[in-house]
Amino acid sequence: MRRTDRQITDPVQIEAMLKRAACCRLGLVENGLAYIVPMSFGVAREGQTLCLYFHSAPNGRKIDLIDQTGRASFEADTQYQLQEGPQACDFTCFYQSVMGHGRVSVLRNSADKLRALRCVMEHYTGKTDWDFKPEAVNGVVCLRLEIEEMTAKAHTPDVE
Repeated sequence: MRRTDRQITDPVQIEAMLKRAACCRLGLVENGLAYIVPMSFGVAREGQTLCLYFHSAPNGRKIDLIDQTGRASFEADTQYQLQEGPQACDFTCFYQSVMGHGRVSVLRNSADKLRALRCVMEHYTGKTDWDFKPEAVNGVVCLRLEIEEMTAKAHTPDVE
């Protein structure tokens, strides 16, 4: 990381940044090219491992690539704020971002999907006691990304 003065290394802070993000971009590779998909997601700590959960249609390019490689990268950012300046080069932006990669798998059984869907719903609503119609659960798959490595960076008004 070039700007080590903006690097965030505290795992608690990084997890909090992920929990504030509204969207997580899932990055996959196809024929040497990046395939990036913005997704709704949830964050869960499972023992020492931080995991991201997503829901998805059961078929398509994303699912095919995950089944082929079992690997993915991700990026999430939050608190974006443009900071204007008197000249073009004086503009900057404040932000917090987290990037990483890990093993990704497609969850196809109902119990795993329910756990993932509850995690996603908790991320956006703060509630954990959701019920899901069986036909809705049967109509989707969920993804579990087990984070192996991540980095975080922040440019905030109090850290110039």
